[in-house]
Amino acid sequence: MSSPPRIHILGIGNIGRLFAHALANTPNPPPITLLMHRPSLLSDWHLAGRTISITTHGLTNSDGIYDVEEPTFHKDGIIENLIIATKTLHTAKALEAVKHRLNAESTVLFTQNGMGTTEEVTRLIFPEEAGRPSYLAAITSHGVYSEGPFRSVFAGQAHVSVGHVSGSSTKSRYLLDQIVAAKLLNAREFESRELRLLQLEKLVINATVNPLTVVYNCRNGELFKRSDITSVMRDLLAEASQVISSLPELQTEDGGNDVVERFSKDNLEAKVMDVAEKTAANTSSMLQDFRAGRETEVGYINGYIVKRGKELGINVGNNERIVEMVQKGKMAVDG
Repeated sequence: MSSPPRIHILGIGNIGRLFAHALANTPNPPPITLLMHRPSLLSDWHLAGRTISITTHGLTNSDGIYDVEEPTFHKDGIIENLIIATKTLHTAKALEAVKHRLNAESTVLFTQNGMGTTEEVTRLIFPEEAGRPSYLAAITSHGVYSEGPFRSVFAGQAHVSVGHVSGSSTKSRYLLDQIVAAKLLNAREFESRELRLLQLEKLVINATVNPLTVVYNCRNGELFKRSDITSVMRDLLAEASQVISSLPELQTEDGGNDVVERFSKDNLEAKVMDVAEKTAANTSSMLQDFRAGRETEVGYINGYIVKRGKELGINVGNNERIVEMVQKGKMAVDG
């Protein structure tokens, strides 16, 4: 009897750990290989007892069987299913190390925040369609934070939306089924167009809450108690609304556009305020990165709105300014 296809995971931060742990704790778990893309990760792995620990409601679960590899030293063997959970900034570079093990029969699941990553990977890593893997994308709404190497707290249980980036492919069925079957992920499959709309909704929320927490140096819930910050938020949303409502790939076959109402300024503001309220005590991931001196993902969040806006001839000056402020570490002056 042949063993089930193996799933490789590249990027062992909070989201990578959550996906690995969820898959390893299904009734019939697939074989899982964690790709250690930095030498220091191997020593961290041994210090962590060679397992992933996820704490939920104060209870820690370290169950699960994992194999590990260093991509640099395992140069052969096709990777059939790859979940890539690195930061957007590092995705193309991380894939460069394993691209020789991926082909048209492979499936790659992208779990990153922001947008534009799959286009960048196609341009830089898989420019030839004949050898390009199938792409899946996942939008993760769960709240997870780190307690150290290979240890995370599952703080806010929500859901995962998953599906094909474009079209559909039978060869991706196995990985999709495994993700949906992993109960901890609470995943639901969507067709590619709806998945893209869900990605854009999350993009707008991230493009409003995250950079403003950096510029005003505050938690999510403190943002919109001030009228001046609310005014900036509305300026950012107005641009995002116009850009998304004008995207040519979202036009329906009959020439209509069903996204105008969904992405209206009022609807977007309601979504942003709802998320800011529900995550009031949270420190955004962008602010955490900024405080730690790490490069942020603002270029793939507000930067994506700027890029698409300029392509369409839409004024995106407010988003452009917020990208510059975050990248240059400029803080808003009170008063």
